[in-house]
Amino acid sequence: MLPGTNSKCPEVFFTFLFIFISALLFSQTPTEPSRIILNPLESGHTGVSITWRCPREVKENYIQWKIADPHPIHSETILDQQNASFQLDTVTYEGKTGIFKSFRAQLTNLAPGTKYIYRVGSNSNQWSEWIQFHLPEASPDSIFSFIYFGDPQSDLHSQWSRTIRQAYSTAPESAFLLYAGDLVNRGYNDREWGDFYRAGDFIHRMIPSVMTPGNHEYEYPILSPLWKTHFTLPQNGPEEIKELYGACYYIDYPAVRIISLDGTRLENDRKLRKIQAKWLEKVLSVTDKKWIILTLHQPFYSTKASRDNPQIRKALKPLLDKYGVDLVLQGHDHAYGRGMLDENSKHPVKAGTMYVVSVSGPKMYEVGDQKEWMTKSTENTQLYQVIKINGNKLFFECYTTTGDLFDSFVLQKGTNASILIE
Repeated sequence: MLPGTNSKCPEVFFTFLFIFISALLFSQTPTEPSRIILNPLESGHTGVSITWRCPREVKENYIQWKIADPHPIHSETILDQQNASFQLDTVTYEGKTGIFKSFRAQLTNLAPGTKYIYRVGSNSNQWSEWIQFHLPEASPDSIFSFIYFGDPQSDLHSQWSRTIRQAYSTAPESAFLLYAGDLVNRGYNDREWGDFYRAGDFIHRMIPSVMTPGNHEYEYPILSPLWKTHFTLPQNGPEEIKELYGACYYIDYPAVRIISLDGTRLENDRKLRKIQAKWLEKVLSVTDKKWIILTLHQPFYSTKASRDNPQIRKALKPLLDKYGVDLVLQGHDHAYGRGMLDENSKHPVKAGTMYVVSVSGPKMYEVGDQKEWMTKSTENTQLYQVIKINGNKLFFECYTTTGDLFDSFVLQKGTNASILIE
């Protein structure tokens, strides 16, 4: 060693070089797709839409898919591939503006009763993991089930997460998840949407979601752009009524038609209430599905003492009675209540339409004692519901977030209306 030299110089140099390179690498914007979610197509047993987010710097993304088998994937030549479209959405919340880039693709003409795998991304950026989903059988006589959630809304990652995860544990083979609005508390707050995805995690990537917006997705009269950023829902609602895109639509399965209405517009906008009523009669009058299930956020009959929606009942209930709608799944009131009513009754009956209000998140309201439409109710309890259809019977089970059965009933399909079997 020469006099005056420092033996530690090379070690210090390479240490700083390593730190510099590491900082450079990790400072790059991650390009892995995030917030991946499935939504059903109009024909829910033959295809899905996939929506996901990427940084704005990502110029193109793809979806690759194939029928699932137990073998590893060693070559992309065995895969189908489709270019994804993208959109940019500008959202301002609390004085800060964000521009978000989402990609989406539709897989059509898939085989009912089949399990598929897919991934999204690109070779030039990053790919997601491989993800599996399955489609319901084509036969209307096959067993069919789904999970229904009332408002998640608050403390999504910290408290609602256990509800959706317990629900998945109870019914992992569900055809879809149904959300009756207020998925988040502030529809323009992108962080809350991130918490919604963190809570559902891989579940939203594997099971399609059917959702209707609630008032918390609005800064009325505008539905948050983040609703359309995150979801790709059927566009078969009232024609040329852009205010209702992604909120008013239907999805068909072999034995059931699921119909979503925009409850916030029904509650507040007389013109759009009439438009939705006219459209609803059309889609009720032409379907040949055995079971009809309607979802909206604001309920026909409220569980909360201070709430009532007579304008919704006046516009829509005669149609439900006329066409024999079997089940109405709702949120908004942050409690649980259910009761069956026909065209003449104000008290529960044994044949007609079953109306249900439920809540899955931790925000709670009290149940009004004077609400006589309910057969069963509870408050201050996080819940989820598993609904199973088997031929002429519909089985409804309501569970607490700890997985305990709280309520159940059976509907028997009658000639003109469903019959309640407790």
